[in-house]
Amino acid sequence: EFALVVSLLLIIVFGIIAFGRVFSELEVMESAAREGARAAAVGAPDEIVAAVNDAAAPYAVDNTPTANLVCDDAPEGQSVTVSWNQDFEIELVLAPTVSFTRQIRGVFRCE
Repeated sequence: EFALVVSLLLIIVFGIIAFGRVFSELEVMESAAREGARAAAVGAPDEIVAAVNDAAAPYAVDNTPTANLVCDDAPEGQSVTVSWNQDFEIELVLAPTVSFTRQIRGVFRCE
């Protein structure tokens, strides 16, 4: 009985750890999107990708982040959105890997 209970308990614990790792990566990517939007908002559209990649470290950004407008041409107060699609994988013990894609976006007001 002990072996059955411990194995089930370990599967649950490792599932919680795997979910926490993916949730951490998701939060880092959301923060990186805000940093990219901030770079776009202050009028530095060529620095968006670098700002996102720097803020996303140690994780890798799967696709190139894009901005929906250039703040130099937009009226002050309009919002710029930086977004991309990111793939995530939850690797579970004794279960198939769960993969999903989520759109990551960050919004900042043009200055």
